[in-house]
Formats: sequence, structure tokens, C-alpha cells
Amino acid sequence: MSGLNARTIVGARSVALERTPQRLDPIGAQSAWLLVPLLGGVAVAYAVYSTVLHAGQLRDVSLAVIAIGVLLIAVVVASIRSHPGLAPFGRWSHFSVIGVTVVAACLFSSSVWGRNELLQDDWGQIAVALLLVWMPLYRPVGEVAASAIVSALVIGGVAAAQSSLVIANVPLVYATVSATPILALAAGGAGYAWTLTGETLRWREVAREGQTRLEGELRQAAERMIVQDQMTALDAEAVPFLAALLRRGAVTHGDSERARAIAEDLRAMSVRAVRRTWLEDTVQLALAPRLAAGEASEPAAAAAPAAAAAPATSAAQADSSRVDDPDRLERVLTADQRAIVGALVATLAARPGLDPSTVRISASEPERPVFLLRAHVEEPRSELRRALLPFVSCLNSVAMRATMRFRSSELTVRFAYPEAGFPVPERGRR
Repeated sequence: MSGLNARTIVGARSVALERTPQRLDPIGAQSAWLLVPLLGGVAVAYAVYSTVLHAGQLRDVSLAVIAIGVLLIAVVVASIRSHPGLAPFGRWSHFSVIGVTVVAACLFSSSVWGRNELLQDDWGQIAVALLLVWMPLYRPVGEVAASAIVSALVIGGVAAAQSSLVIANVPLVYATVSATPILALAAGGAGYAWTLTGETLRWREVAREGQTRLEGELRQAAERMIVQDQMTALDAEAVPFLAALLRRGAVTHGDSERARAIAEDLRAMSVRAVRRTWLEDTVQLALAPRLAAGEASEPAAAAAPAAAAAPATSAAQADSSRVDDPDRLERVLTADQRAIVGALVATLAARPGLDPSTVRISASEPERPVFLLRAHVEEPRSELRRALLPFVSCLNSVAMRATMRFRSSELTVRFAYPEAGFPVPERGRR
């Protein structure tokens, strides 16, 4: 197994993930995506309603309309950028969305400057708060808190500078009135996300402890499977051969060659069973029902001679040939990544238009492992994309870069570790 050392494996599995629901529970974050356009739509609707209420106080109508347009841009960008198909939602996306929203709020304040009577019905602070409340699902709590504080200072400062208000008071009160919704909703969203991520991490610890306790049982189960395969091979080849040998009562040169071939088959099967990888097992388990159904549909008369002539190890060889990973690069995958890849393969295997004989997975580039999943699928692009895109998005959320391409019924899913943050192995230590 050249090209992959312990340092690479440890480095790949140690890539730090941000403490966010999107990173720790990508499927859950995907289910919450509709919250983003919904709250954004509420913010735009309230901005329009508030602007109408301020009709008699507007100093510049065009500036008020521009403010709503800028807010709409922020909402559209937030909805698109937070979509599961474009995960993960990054730091600069966060700052850009909130920054543009703050600009829109300031533009509205400018449109009523000198004529504004009340701060409570201004839409600027409400819009910023609504776009901050869901942000902790995608970004770390500390980052969202910093963004909320800066936004509150800007909006509060603009409010404190106004002097045309009906309710006369000190500027600090004006600033507090405008900043409170921002800080309150941001704190609420951050508290929910913090609790959610804490529960997710605790669940992982429990699952990891359970997996450790089950390792012994899993090892015994694997040993039993190997023994069962060997017994099946003995029943299919060795037992009939020995029975025929006993009936004849003589050993020929051909019998010696046949015995040697059977022994080589059994040995090769045992070696393959010992060296069998997680990726091979995953593909085999996912495709087994489809392949079995395909074999059952063949005429019995044609299937029987073929089964008798084929060696007992042909099925194992077919399963092994579907995975090309000579360097065992699958070892760099973390438990989360394996779960997502397994779900991706299982979902693909269940697609009605899949040709199971075409499924192949290859792994290359030990310095920065790259995995390619290829298959022939006769399905509309939209349906296949809808089925597989959530898993591609999940891989992007757990420190990988995944893409999906579907051309002329040929599907290719590529997932690899990004260059940033991945340790390059020392060439002298390979």
C-alpha cells in the first residue's frame, strides 16, 4: 500500500469542522433551508408595508425604493447561497448578506431623515434581525454574534443621530430601541444552534462508544462470513470433486491439477475476504438486490450450466472489480463521510434506471485522495439530480469538495479533499 501513510490518514481525519449544524448535521440543515427564503420574504414584505406607512414622512421616495431593492438583493443572494446544492454557506457569504442588509436599512433611514417620527415602525432593524436569526444554522455562533453586534452598533448609531422624532429622549435610548431587535433575535438563533450542535456532538459520542463496544461482535461476524463463504465454496467444488474421486477409487494427473486449482481458488477467496475493504462491502451490499433480481430473471436452463461452470469466487471477483482502490485510500474517510458515501451509493443503487453492472468507484492521488463514482443511469437529469444532490451537498459540508455531472446517461460523482487544510505527506517517508 504505497503512497498513503499514517500522517496522511490522521491529517485527513483531523480536518477541523466549524461548530455549526450545517457541518455537524448537514441533512438537518438542508431540511431547514426553506426558513431562509421565508424569513427573507417576511423582511421584504414588512419593508414595503413600513415604507407605505412612512409615505407622509419620506424625504426621497426614490431612495426608499432603492432601499427595498437592495434588501431584495440581499434576500435573493441569501436564499440562493444557502441552498443545499451550494453548501457550505461560507464566512464571506454571511458578511456580504448582512452587510448589504445594513446598507439597505441605512438607505431607508436616509430617505426619511429629518421627517421620521418614530423608530419603532422603521423596517431596517427588523430586516437585519430576520436575516440574522437563521444565520447560526450555517455559521459559528461567535461569528454571528460579532456580526450582530456590529450591525446593532451601526443601526443604533444611525437612530441616535436622528432628531426629528416625536418622542423626545436621549440618543442612547434611540440607539437601544433600534439595536434590541437585532441583538435579541440573533441571540435566540444562536442559542438554538448552540443547543442543537451540543446535542449532535453528545449523540456522536454515544454512537462512537456503542460502535467501540460492537467492534468485537462485528469482527466475529466477519469471521463467520469468511467461514461461511469457504464452506459454500467447499460444497460447490471440493465436496463434489472428492465424492467423484472416492467413487472412482483412483487418482489421475487431471485429478491432481483439479485439486490444485480448487486449493488456489479457496486460498484466493480467503485472501480477498481478509483484504476486503469497507468500500467494496458497501457497493456489494447496495447492489446485491439488483444483481440478484437480474440473475433471477434469466432463464433457468441457461443459468444452471453457467453457474455450474463458473468458479465459486466469481461473485467476489465481480464485487472487487467494481472498486479500484489499490492504495486503500478509503481509510482517510471519517465516520461521517463514510455514512454519506454509503447513503449515496445505496440511493444510486435503488434508482430504477441504473444499470448495476456499470457501477464503478475509483480512488487515486494518495497525496490528496480523489474518489470517482461512475454509473450508467437511464433517467431524466432532474429526477436523478433531485435524488443525489442532497448527498453531494452533505459531502461539501463535511470538509470535502463534491461535484456531480450527468451527460448522455453517464453519471460521474467526484468527491475529494480540498487543498486548503490538507497535509501533504513527506515524500521521503512514503
